[in-house]
Order: sequence, then structure tokens, then C-alpha cells
Amino acid sequence: MTVKLKDIDQISINVAKGLIMDTVRNANSGHTGGPLSSLDFTYILYKEFLKFDPDNPKWENRDRFVMSIGHESALLYAMLCYVGWLDVEDLKLFRQMSSKTPGHPERGLTPGVEATTGPLGQGVGNAVGMAVAEAILSEKMGADIMNHYTYVLHGDGDIQEPVAQGSIAIAGHWGLNKLIAFYDSNNAQISGTVDRSDSTDYAKMYESHGWHVQVIDGHDHDQIRSAIRIAQMEIEKPSVIIGNTIMAKGCDNMEGDHNTHGSPLPPDEIYNTKKKLGLDPDEFFMLPDDVLDEFRSSYNYARSEVLAWKNTLDNKCEDETFKKLWNQSINLDLPDNVDWPVYQAGESVATRKVWGAVVEELADKNALLVGGSADLEPSNVTAGFARLVSDFNKNNKAGMNFAYGVREFPMGTINNGIALHGGLIPFGATFFVFADYERPAARMRALQNLPVIAEYTHDSIYVGEDGPTHQPIEHLMSYRAIPNLLILRPADANEAVLAAKIAFEQKKHPSFVLLTRQGLPVLDRKKYASYENVYKGGYTISDCNEKADIVIFATGSEVWIALEVKDKLPEDYNVKVINMFSWELFEKQDDSYKNTVLSCSENALLVSVEAGITDGWQKYTGRFGLNIGINTFGESAPGKEVAEHFGITTDNVYNKILERIDK
Repeated sequence: MTVKLKDIDQISINVAKGLIMDTVRNANSGHTGGPLSSLDFTYILYKEFLKFDPDNPKWENRDRFVMSIGHESALLYAMLCYVGWLDVEDLKLFRQMSSKTPGHPERGLTPGVEATTGPLGQGVGNAVGMAVAEAILSEKMGADIMNHYTYVLHGDGDIQEPVAQGSIAIAGHWGLNKLIAFYDSNNAQISGTVDRSDSTDYAKMYESHGWHVQVIDGHDHDQIRSAIRIAQMEIEKPSVIIGNTIMAKGCDNMEGDHNTHGSPLPPDEIYNTKKKLGLDPDEFFMLPDDVLDEFRSSYNYARSEVLAWKNTLDNKCEDETFKKLWNQSINLDLPDNVDWPVYQAGESVATRKVWGAVVEELADKNALLVGGSADLEPSNVTAGFARLVSDFNKNNKAGMNFAYGVREFPMGTINNGIALHGGLIPFGATFFVFADYERPAARMRALQNLPVIAEYTHDSIYVGEDGPTHQPIEHLMSYRAIPNLLILRPADANEAVLAAKIAFEQKKHPSFVLLTRQGLPVLDRKKYASYENVYKGGYTISDCNEKADIVIFATGSEVWIALEVKDKLPEDYNVKVINMFSWELFEKQDDSYKNTVLSCSENALLVSVEAGITDGWQKYTGRFGLNIGINTFGESAPGKEVAEHFGITTDNVYNKILERIDK
């Protein structure tokens, strides 16, 4: 196939349409209509506007492109073939085991994929987070080092998700002028036309949230070019380009048909469409060299831009202060001069207060720490951090605290986006019971190995008077079920410091740090085991001289109860208390260590004490263990009374153990 230069864009787009149709048809699975609808914008963006290093998809100052509509992955993979980071053979393995072209884009698996997307709406929040990271790092590093746009492609389904709308609202409030969204408005969803379920005027919605809005023909290349240029010139607001498009644009008979959304096109439709588009219908996965050569004709210029940037970076790194900051940003290392708080035995300290002390210390030592609370700064003890680093907003892009408002899910997706961008360490804070609002974002960060920290306070029934709506019961065990999620539940203030340190040191694991509203006694480590083995997740905090007859497992605020029960039990019983600070860390230890911790007599009574549901503890206590917890919802009363009601007390645990022994 010989390409005429004057027709190159349309020919290249038609070739991409052929690739998309063949990719989905070959897999007999996937989405066709949406990619054909979004293709004109995406092609023009990649060919003429998107800044990237052709030789390094991870170049720090590249423009970011987030395909929030992850089901349009065939479109993204076709573009990555044009770029040169995939080839046609990868398209032939679409949706197959261990390929670079999975059903939905997966970060880390496919070069050029900035975020794992698929669950609709979250990619919008991810893009907001990337734009936030760019703005902060530009202030810290200089615009000659960090200066790029973040683009996001979203559609009719995306925009219906409340997480997208919440992220859009806060992006406008923050004035993220280097965030550019393309809304592919093709009026088609899996179940039919959009007007079956939605009549929102999204142009007005965007305007009301402080966005610059353009409405264009999403298939008109000149309009697309003009809209992107105008969006790039906007200096006060994020921009959205609403492209009125047609589902399955270019198809022979099925153009506009919503049934093309989630399925391959029939073979005869592909054949006839290729003929209509000027392609050879008998050729499959056709990608002519002429098309690639023209698409990549600007690569020499792009490489010169990257080289100039590298030279600038090298020159700036001659300054040791800047070099240290840059390396810290790249490696996500904490400063080496942090004075971690220390608490004295006998004090009573709510572990949530420890978080405030830790993040304030990190802020004072210029850690690249950013974060905020979902409108719970006093309760999450992040107000001091907010004062030290100031709020990020449209007038202060150097601020590092995020006043998220009551937006837990957007908070989670935005923090994921910050981590995806790189260069900053993000945390978010709320009550543990509201972690459920953020759960889909927590799952996605675990899937992507993102080191995002969640500080969750009020971690049990001691919320008290707020009642069962605010008392997390099932939450702890349910989050233990998410792979790659690190959950840390410290027993006292000093363990809370270590929990924070462990969380901030993670490079590939998201962390939950679960903290108390109520005061906990700071344990005397002259009497109990040192903090040495906290990093191993589970350890014997109080041992016995012989093989244990009774082993009590506990976490967090229940550890001191377990210790009191041991002291109260008759001396002729050999009792061991195990602090299961983190199940996940404990399970990573070698068998020798785990067996040592779990060792006991053959007929030992194995007991768990935790202020939540007991299902799951059988992993350690066995079928006949005694699991003391709460298997109903909570009650509204002062925290101490609620604990007494549910038997999370020294006396009740003691009595339960004696009852079992007597049997």
C-alpha cells in the first residue's frame, strides 16, 4: 500500500480502524464501537501534540495520557503500535494469557500505559492526581524540569460514575490548567442509548465546576487540533473538549449501533467496512511502513527535546541541594534526618495522635509527602500538617495538603494518580468505617503496586456514641482479603510510629494504618518484648517458660487486654501472647520464624481477641479455637460501655478462656 501524503491522516486513521477491528475479531472478545468513536481525537493527540520520548516510555517529563474508558484498550494498543512500543504481533495476542495486550490496560505490563483502567470513572481521578503531581513538582523542581500536560479520554459511562464527577469538581476548584480531558460523547452504552438513563447537560456541569468547555465535532480533525491548542493556552482552568461522535464511526452498516460497544464486528461487516475505508478486505493486521514513517517523522525533534531536557537536569544536579531533592523524588526516599517520636511507658496515647506527630515531623524535614483528609482534619489529626505545608489550591500550587471535602472515593483515585505520576508520597485520611467509600480505589492501587498510604482512624467500636453506622466491624477482615494490601494495626503509640515508618518505606505496596480514637497504654518494653520484631508482622510479645498451654492472638487496641488476661490467669498455665500487628508481613516471613512464633503444646487452647468479626482467625486458631470478637453490628453508647456490651474486656476474655478450659 502506497500512501499519498495529502491523505495521510485519514489513511492512517483508517488503517488504525482496520487494526482495531482485526484485534477484537481475532480475540473474539472485546470492544469495537467505542474505539472507532474515539480514534480521531486519540490519533491527532498522539501524532501532533503528545510529548514523549520515543525511546523511553518512562521519561519523567512526558505528557501523561490516561484512557479512563479502559474497555477501549484496542484503540490504545493500536496507537502504541504506531508509537513503536508494541508491534502487530502483540495485537494478535489481545486478551490472551501473559500478553502485553490484556483486555483492559494494565500499568507495568504494557509500555506506554500510564494507569490500569477498566472500572469506569477512576481514570478521571487518576488524571487529576497526575496533574496535581505535575503542578507541585513544577513548583519544587522548576518548570524547566517538570512541565507537561495530562490528558484523559473518558466517555458517557465514565461521566456517570460519581467518582468522576467528584474528581471533576475538585479539579476545577484547584484550577488544574494543565489537565485536558476529551469527553467522547457518542450517546451509546451497552444497554442502549444514553438518554435511557441520563439527561444531564454535562457541558453545564463542567462549567459549573470551573472548567473551560469546548464542544466540537469529534471527528473533524481541524476542530480537534484547534480545541487542543486552545486548551493548552488556558492558564486558569482545566479544560474539557466535548466531542460529539458516532459509535462505530466508519462502519458499513453498523455505524451508530450501540451493539458494537462490547463485541467484535461480524466478519462480513469488517470486510465491507474495510472496502469502504479503502483498505484491502482480505488483509489482516495491516500496518504499512509508509504510515509508520509518517507518524514517526517528528521523532528526531522529540529526541532533541529529551536531550535538551537531560542536559538541563544534569546542569541543575550540579547543585547538591537540587540533586538530593531530585534523587529523593525518583527513589521516594524519606529524609535521613527524621526524628521519629518516642513515647514513654505508662502514658495513655490515642494512636491517631501519633500520626499527626509523624506527618508534621516529615513535613518539617521536607519529605516529599502530600496528602489530606476527607473533611476530618481534627479527627484524623492532620490539621497540623495542613498548617505546615499549606493547602494546594488554584492560587497555591506549592501547597501539599489537600482539602478533599467529603470525597473519599475521589480522594483515593487522586492519590493513586499522584503515585502513578511519581515523585511524591501520597496519603489520605478518614475514619476506617468510610474506607468502604474508597474501597474500589484501594483495590486498584493494590493491583498496580502503588505505595499510597491510607490513615484510617476510629478503627473499632470505641467510636462509641456515633453508633453502628460509624463502627467498623467487618472492615478489617474484609480488607485483609485484598491481595498486595499491607494492613498495619499497632498496639500502642510507639508501634504506631513504626507502622507509619513501615508504610512510608513501601515502594510496591499500598498500606492501611489503622489507628484508635481512644487512648492506649504505652507498653513497657522492659516487661514485654522489644519492638525489634514488629517489622515481621507477628511476634511473641509475652512468652512463657514452657510450651504454651494457652496462646492468645491479638491486634491493635486488644493487645493490652490480652496481656492483662495473661497476668490474671493462674500461674500453673503456660500462656503466650502473640501480637499480630500485620498478618501480611507475618505471612511473608520464612517458615522457621513463623513456626517459632506459633509453637505451643499439642493440645494448647488457641484464642483470638479482636474488636471485629471473628471469621478468618481460624487461620491461626484452628477449627476448635476460641475466637472472641464481634459478629453483629455495633451499638450507640460510650465506647467503654460498647466494649463491655460486646465482651471486649479483660474480665470477659478471662472468663471465656476459663469456661473453655473447664469443658
